[in-house]
Amino acid sequence: MAATDLAIRVERATDFETALDQHNQYAQVPQRAVIEVSGTDAAEFLQGMQCNDMSAIDQGSGGMVTGFLAPQGRMVADAFVYRRRTSNNRDAGSVAHSPAFLVEVDQRVKERLLKTLQFYKLRAKITLRDATDEYGVWSVWGPDSAALADTPAAADAWLADQRAPGMGLRLVATADQIRALVATRFARVAGERYTLRRVLKGVAEGASDFVAGAAVPLECNLDYMQGVHFGKGCYVGQELTIRTHHRGVVRKRIVPALLSRKGDGGGAALAIDPAFGPEQAPAPQTDIAYVTAEPDDPQRAPSARLRRPPGRMATTALNAALALVRLDLVGPHVTLETVGADGQRLVVTPWTPSWWPQVPH
Repeated sequence: MAATDLAIRVERATDFETALDQHNQYAQVPQRAVIEVSGTDAAEFLQGMQCNDMSAIDQGSGGMVTGFLAPQGRMVADAFVYRRRTSNNRDAGSVAHSPAFLVEVDQRVKERLLKTLQFYKLRAKITLRDATDEYGVWSVWGPDSAALADTPAAADAWLADQRAPGMGLRLVATADQIRALVATRFARVAGERYTLRRVLKGVAEGASDFVAGAAVPLECNLDYMQGVHFGKGCYVGQELTIRTHHRGVVRKRIVPALLSRKGDGGGAALAIDPAFGPEQAPAPQTDIAYVTAEPDDPQRAPSARLRRPPGRMATTALNAALALVRLDLVGPHVTLETVGADGQRLVVTPWTPSWWPQVPH
């Protein structure tokens, strides 16, 4: 990523959300895999395997964000499910007219999800196939990206990414397809820029954020990102998700944050540091420590005897990060710290995204 245009400084933390939206750009999303689910029972099978509603695709949507859960309600993988365009079906013959869907997931959990789908397949008339080598996953954004949605799909699958404002379009396509679609109107940039954009917007994605076997969908904001349908029928792992929703209390959520070196102003400057390298960044799942609360805000001060760490780090991009943090510790009067890969202490300054619904946490 070029340092010249990433030395971003803002007045308010939420201004980071649109800081990289001004230019027409596209990037291949790093570390993504694609699983094809085809056959006459494909839609019904997927309806019972994930937490969103397949009827959204039947009603004309190109796809949806969702989550696949273990029976206990913990994450197996966050995912996008797309309807594959029939005209591009490479499996002509017996399945040419059967529904086919593409499930896009983090490369690191692909095998785990495939095993889960195979386990629940039973007698369903479906075929599961690893299609990762056939596709790339692409994100297109900028002022002209919305106009591409009016173009008959040049990709095998695509959707308007509505997880947060300004995320643009998401496509599953070959390199030739994406080049034909964007032509000369969009400039290709590195996948790291896509990651920085989604981190600054507070969008969780992939195995570093949705930790398999540990993460809970609502704590990862899957509900806020339109990835959970609370009115659909039964699906694997439903009970914990529905119970948490009806209780109305989610005490921890993934939020965006800035990292600053201890002694560099304690997170006072709202700025992206292009010199902040991966050797300084904390690894995913590194504990966050509660240090102190300002004495003028006793209502926000938690007990000094915290039995558990108040949060854990997730994805980092330069000195921007996502972190799972107790919501009562997100604010200017609380000091949080973590440890970078080089052993140095870092101040963690989280904030609440502007696009979150205004509801009690």
